[in-house]
Amino acid sequence: MNAQEFLIGYALPVTASIAVLWILYRLLFVNSNRFQFNRTFLLSALLFSLALPLIGLLMGESAPQMVAFKHLLFPGYTLNEIVITPDGPTAIPLAEVVVSNTSSGKISLWMVLGILYLIGVAVMTVLFLVKLAKLIVLISRSPKQKMNGYTAVYTHKEQGSFSFFRYAFFPDESVSPDIVRHEMSHIAHGHSWDILFVELVMVLQWFNPFIYLYKRELQSLHEYSADHDVVADGVDKKNYMMLILQQCTAVDFSNMSNNFSLILTKKRIKMITRNEKARRLWWRLLATIPVLAVLMIANARVSAQEIAKADETAYTFSTSDITSIKVNKADNDTVLSICEVMPEFPGGVEKFMEFLSGNIKYPETAKDKNISGRVFIQFVIEKDGSVTNVKVMKGIGGGCDEEAVRVVKSMPKWKPGMQDGKPVRVSYNLPIVFKLDDVDQSKIYDTPETMPEFVGGTEAMIEYMQANLTVPEKYQKMDVAAQYRVLVKFVVAEDGSVTDVEVPKPEPAKKDLNDEAVRVVKGMPKWKPGTVNGKPVKVKYMLPIVFKLGK
Repeated sequence: MNAQEFLIGYALPVTASIAVLWILYRLLFVNSNRFQFNRTFLLSALLFSLALPLIGLLMGESAPQMVAFKHLLFPGYTLNEIVITPDGPTAIPLAEVVVSNTSSGKISLWMVLGILYLIGVAVMTVLFLVKLAKLIVLISRSPKQKMNGYTAVYTHKEQGSFSFFRYAFFPDESVSPDIVRHEMSHIAHGHSWDILFVELVMVLQWFNPFIYLYKRELQSLHEYSADHDVVADGVDKKNYMMLILQQCTAVDFSNMSNNFSLILTKKRIKMITRNEKARRLWWRLLATIPVLAVLMIANARVSAQEIAKADETAYTFSTSDITSIKVNKADNDTVLSICEVMPEFPGGVEKFMEFLSGNIKYPETAKDKNISGRVFIQFVIEKDGSVTNVKVMKGIGGGCDEEAVRVVKSMPKWKPGMQDGKPVRVSYNLPIVFKLDDVDQSKIYDTPETMPEFVGGTEAMIEYMQANLTVPEKYQKMDVAAQYRVLVKFVVAEDGSVTDVEVPKPEPAKKDLNDEAVRVVKGMPKWKPGTVNGKPVKVKYMLPIVFKLGK
């Protein structure tokens, strides 16, 4: 995963979710005195935001982003997907086309942003460790006294009372019993865990202003909750409010602690005197469900566009015509995902496809039970070319898993992979789709039995795109190198003609690049049409085209 994929596919969706849920909290719950509920909502909102990209991936087993996610889960080089029907044909996904007018060696804007992000993470990590070290040093150097359920630390410094996990920090031994009760409440509720969690999220989301608002709101809720516990113990409200006013000018030692003197005096007193409970709380909670649904759907759509290319083969053309792959040296037992010279099936890719399509049979049990789906097989090509460690990473049952393993195990020896002139072990992933389809002339298929083919094959299609796609002159003169990815959607009709060409949700600022991509795809010659049960059918394609811009 490169910087662009991480920032767009993970960091930005998390940032957006944190912002949206913070605004939702301010609109619906901020004035509620259900402190524990509000605390749970804020912490759950952070957890949901962090998990949102993963939730988007898991929303559909057959979604393109799920295929890419499997690629990340299962280490190894992922081969093209094989589609098996009762008649046994195969299909190879369309390759990504990259059109470039620049050298591939220059630093891109996304690389700069990635470096800046990592610098920010490093700085925030150091600050986090410094704050933690200050607390540890204060504990070690100050007089301590074991109490019932906590340890009192007497700092003898001009600072407010505060707590951190099971340590309560006081200026001296003459501290008010009400302040002790307050800090005991923080310890009993485990408020320090909340602050620690938010601090760690701040390390990853240091650029997001809303995460700092989350921390401040959680600290406020902690104070309201502790005040409520003290008053509930029978302490006179007026005397306690006077104590808050007396303490409000004390110095805060560490913003990682729960501090009695946090500057919230007016709001704290208001919450102490407020007795009524928030009404219609569950209706407000139900109002959050559509927002969560929209966030998941939006993230799934972004994931489909940004991550699906991890499952595809990329053909890159640049003015320098240089493609480089960085690989690491391996020891004798290392299983590599990629090496200098990849293993090769005897006879090449076409023979590999012929072998699989000629040997894999659709299990009768799966046919009878109408079982279809994707099976992920992982295996290792050893130094002598033999196929070992064949296992099912994800199966569908009905005999499909066993059939896939049987055929992979029966493969002849490959030409082994090479690294530094020596044979090495290489891991592969093979997605095999078992698909039951009836012929429907009106249906637009995603994966028919026989996929359409550009006249002359994939290489001819790449040559056509390279010869006809042009980068507008204004983009060639840009001072900053950048890239723009267009996903062109089209249908190969029964007669092989290319129809319904469009760019889903085009970016208005790049309309000229979108139009250029659509123009070239519309001008394609007729393809050899796809078929189901020997009959031509319509087939839908998504063709990713990357324009590399700038000098």
